[in-house]
Amino acid sequence: MTSNNLFGWERQVSMNAARPDLPHGPGCWALRLFHLPADGPETVWDFSAAFDCHAVSVTRFLESLRERWERTGCSSEPIRGTPREISQAELPSREPIVREIEKGIVWGCRQGLECWRVADHYFLWFRNADGASRVAAITDPFSQPHAESWQRLINRAIGSGLVPPRRFVANFAVAT
Repeated sequence: MTSNNLFGWERQVSMNAARPDLPHGPGCWALRLFHLPADGPETVWDFSAAFDCHAVSVTRFLESLRERWERTGCSSEPIRGTPREISQAELPSREPIVREIEKGIVWGCRQGLECWRVADHYFLWFRNADGASRVAAITDPFSQPHAESWQRLINRAIGSGLVPPRRFVANFAVAT
């Protein structure tokens, strides 16, 4: 997989995920974390702070967007109709992910993106209301040296992603 394909895949996931809240006042920030796995569906966590309110939105794709995208020949056109589940909730200000973000963990997330097809890739995008921003990406952060910030951020995101209630989608046959 080339870096262009990785960035194209990330763009497809971004276009199909829930829209993130953008920071718009003092003390406000937004963080978007993508997990593009070696195998299986993608996940996007959006965290935001607006004044004293913190929130999370989790987009879980129910099937691999990468597989659908590759079947189109890696088109730059948006892939539509991918089944996904979007869950949202407010977070307490003492939630570990909120505390890590506010302490500046994103500034410690080093670049480490590699173009391996069978690897887990993570992308992050952070912006605060003052205009400071950070974009970073890494491949297999749990097997790379000096990736503790990534590991902490990912673990906290997964934990906080369990806060919103799941929006299960199921098809049931109804007998009369």
